[in-house]
Amino acid sequence: MKFWTELVESAGLFRQRKELALVALALPSLVGLVLLLITGVPGLAICLALLAMGAEVELLRLRANSRRTGLDKVWPAVFDSFQNAAAAGIGLEEQLEYLAQKGPLILRRYFQEFAVLLDKGVSLDLASTHFRSRVGHRQADYLTLMLELSSELGGRSMASNWERAANEIRSEQAVLGQVLAKQGWVSGSAKVALLAPWLIALVLIQVPQNKVAFASELGAVILVLGLGLSLVAYSLVNRMGKLPMPGRLFYAN
Repeated sequence: MKFWTELVESAGLFRQRKELALVALALPSLVGLVLLLITGVPGLAICLALLAMGAEVELLRLRANSRRTGLDKVWPAVFDSFQNAAAAGIGLEEQLEYLAQKGPLILRRYFQEFAVLLDKGVSLDLASTHFRSRVGHRQADYLTLMLELSSELGGRSMASNWERAANEIRSEQAVLGQVLAKQGWVSGSAKVALLAPWLIALVLIQVPQNKVAFASELGAVILVLGLGLSLVAYSLVNRMGKLPMPGRLFYAN
C-alpha cells in the first residue's frame, strides 16, 4: 500500500517494515482483547482497538515529521558538497565515501550503504532505489535523480545544476518552515480532541447501569455510530489541514 510504504520510509523504518506491520496489526488486537476482559463491552473494545490502530498511524506520522524536519536542515549542505565535488572532478564513489565519514551525521550510514552497493558492482539505478527507500525523503529522490543526470552528462557540467538545486531547497525551506510548524499545532490539537468522547465512555461504564446499556445491541449501534463519526471527523481534520506540499518524486500517481 502506497500510503503505508511512504509513511514507513519517511519514519526511517524501512528496514523494520515487516516487523512494524506485524506490530501494527497485533497491538490493536491486544488492546481490544484487554479492554474486552476489563470492561465486558464488546462494542467498546472493538471501537477502541480500531482507534488504537489509528493512533499507531499518528505516532508514525509524528516520527516521520520530526525526522523530516531534521533532514530538511542538512540537505542544502549535501547538495553544496556535490557541487564542490563536481567542480573539482571528484568521482561519485569518492564523494559518497567522504559524506559517509564527514557528511551530516543523520545521513552518514545511508551514504555508506550507497557507497558499499556501488563498490560491489550494483548498478546506479538499483543503488539509488535502495538509498531512496532507506532515507525516505523527497530531497533524497531529488539527489538520486541528479546523480543519474550526472552519470549521463558528466560531473563538471553538473556543478551549476547542483548549485541551483541547493538554492531551490533553501528557498523552499524558508517558505514552508513556519507554515508547517503552525499547521502541525492546529492539526495535532484537533486530533487529540477526538479522544475525549472515548475517554468519557470509559468513565461512564464504571457505573453498572451504563455498562449494561453499552453492552446491549442498541449500545453497540451507538458505539459503532460514534466510531463512524470519529473517523469522519478525523478525515475532515486531515483534509482541511492538508497543505499542498510537494510530494516524493518517485511516488507520483
